[in-house]
Amino acid sequence: MPLARTLIPLLLVTTLLMPAGSRAEPSAGLVLPDRQAVHTQTSDFMARVASNQVEAAYQQLRPFLGVASEPFDQSAREANAYFQMVTGQVGQPLASVHLHSDGIGEHFYRETWLQKFNTAAIAWTLTFYRPHDDWKLVGVSYSTDLDALYQPQ
Repeated sequence: MPLARTLIPLLLVTTLLMPAGSRAEPSAGLVLPDRQAVHTQTSDFMARVASNQVEAAYQQLRPFLGVASEPFDQSAREANAYFQMVTGQVGQPLASVHLHSDGIGEHFYRETWLQKFNTAAIAWTLTFYRPHDDWKLVGVSYSTDLDALYQPQ
């Protein structure tokens, strides 16, 4: 059975159902005004993950959360443990490659990255929502199941 795991998709619906006090609080001055700013943040995220700084990678995205921070922080800890297990089995990552970006109009945007190892790969997907003028992070997921990434040649 291949190593496969998807972190909690941090869904907007979950956030809307939470009491107001448990929702993410916006950080003053830190915004993602456009898709280029989102790409820069996801690229930095992948660089930190590649250098075994998984929790730090998550923390760098924390100011842009559009969901509750407590489940996000728990997800960071789980991703760190999973990443340590993977690197223990297949070694350190070789490279991170941006595969594609997808959007739903100007409302949702996601970037998919492939983290390559000698004998395996992890697909990372970061999803953002734009409720008003700025993009908010609403999901981080990863998986070693790459079937959905194949494209006709």
